[in-house]
Amino acid sequence: MMKKLVLCFVCFMALAFQVQAADVSVGVAGDLGFIFTKVNTNLPEPDKSIVTMLEDIDMTRWGISAFIDARYIEANAGFKFFVQSYSGYGTTLKETDTFFNLGLKVKYPFKVNEKVTIFPLAGFDYAIFTKAEQEVNGQSATGKRDDLASSNEMDRLSLNLGLGADFSVNKNIYVRGELNYAILFNTEQEKDLINLAEAAGYDLSIFESGPVFKLGIGYKF
Repeated sequence: MMKKLVLCFVCFMALAFQVQAADVSVGVAGDLGFIFTKVNTNLPEPDKSIVTMLEDIDMTRWGISAFIDARYIEANAGFKFFVQSYSGYGTTLKETDTFFNLGLKVKYPFKVNEKVTIFPLAGFDYAIFTKAEQEVNGQSATGKRDDLASSNEMDRLSLNLGLGADFSVNKNIYVRGELNYAILFNTEQEKDLINLAEAAGYDLSIFESGPVFKLGIGYKF
């Protein structure tokens, strides 16, 4: 699955660059986001404790990536880290999940002046789970992709909507800033939890979203 995704990603970008060959740049960027969880359910007590736990988990997302920009299209690849912490119901949890991320977005740039270009944007990230490091009540554990019952049960797909700006430093170098709002689709693991609740005759929905800030530097050819 991962090899197919990477191959599709590379082929799509090769085609895009042939179309946009006159305006290509490359760069690196870092991002920081804060993800909030909203759960709706009619589960009875004491099962509702899991809902409280999900909503009270603090989740921070950060990452680093390399990108290739072809004016109206940008592709990026890198690593994302989801850091979760929770304390309650006699449990103290700290977990860091590591993902290899592929991102693709479309944008419409227009110049404000000779130094500044702004652009609305929309795109998707597909984060492929690689490793989890967890500490529960002082006990540490590490899990890898091969340990999962289903290899893609923790992979994350997200929709990103936002606004960005490029600030020219000189003819070739620019600084890029973005503010995105990320909407995360349910993982297979979360879908299994929802299906279990529905099989027992209850409603359960999990919605995760939040702001993501991105800062990078690019080089125009």
